[in-house]
Amino acid sequence: MKISIAVPAYNEERNIGLLIDSLRAQRTQRADIVEIVVIASGCTDRTVDIVRDRQGRQGTRVRLICEPQRRGKVAAINTYLRLGDAHVDAICLCSADVLVAPDALEHLARCLLRHPEVGMCGARPVPTNGHGTFLGEATRFLWHMHHRVALEAPKLGELVLLRAGIVSGLPSESAVDEATLEQIICARGYRLAYVPEAVVHNHGPETLRDFIRQRRRIAAGHYWLRAVSGYAVSTMDIRRLLRLTLSELDLLQPRRTLYALGTIAVEALSRGLGLYDFLLHRDRHTVWEVCESTKAVLTDELRRLYQPDAEETGQALPTLRRAANS
Repeated sequence: MKISIAVPAYNEERNIGLLIDSLRAQRTQRADIVEIVVIASGCTDRTVDIVRDRQGRQGTRVRLICEPQRRGKVAAINTYLRLGDAHVDAICLCSADVLVAPDALEHLARCLLRHPEVGMCGARPVPTNGHGTFLGEATRFLWHMHHRVALEAPKLGELVLLRAGIVSGLPSESAVDEATLEQIICARGYRLAYVPEAVVHNHGPETLRDFIRQRRRIAAGHYWLRAVSGYAVSTMDIRRLLRLTLSELDLLQPRRTLYALGTIAVEALSRGLGLYDFLLHRDRHTVWEVCESTKAVLTDELRRLYQPDAEETGQALPTLRRAANS
């Protein structure tokens, strides 16, 4: 299966080189990664320079598309859909602030090859935030619940693989690209699949302000999508969320339960603010303020899974030994 990888990026100098290296380090048998396309939109940092440096190194071909203005992630994806390789079998959309485990693309490709009724499949995001702080525990709990929901009804994000030719473009008003892709894929008669064996590491917000801002934006986008298309992502099913959340609460683990309850409260507040944005403020969040605290993906915890890089440049990704599912 020939795959083209699209990476929309805005001011991602802290992670873009590491991400490209992790994509080039993919171990594949059925997946044939023919190109990595970085769409750099209005970047004012070293993102473009770092991508150009990677173009001069050996490995999977890296293409750079520079857009002078930042118009949002969906606009960058639409640029890619116009200019990407038209002869591939599948398109991988990858967030720029993640690191991809070495077998992730192979797992996703095998899913599409084995299940012709699946139009898009997605990886499991595993956060690298630490333990012992509210925001660290909140991020871990949030993504753990994302995982539990996705096992029942796929909710895809961060790294997805879709069959080429199904989607020609996304509505420019969307602030939730993966959710909008879900809606289009399902409307075309395909189903979604969650592939938890495919791991992608991300990093959640380290400040409460960033946490609420990020969750608020996503909530507003989901309300907009439901209003214009009738499609609701699986994490908007309150009954499912309540059932799964209650099963996580354990009075024998009061500290963990308090973290969970605090996370639920902040998430409820964020969804309320998102609803306000959609109904009254009409803020589409298509171009959102960057949460800087989410960019430190390669933490000390994750670094232990890697061998030291010989060049010690601070940009090249060390050779990955193996990916952790926790």
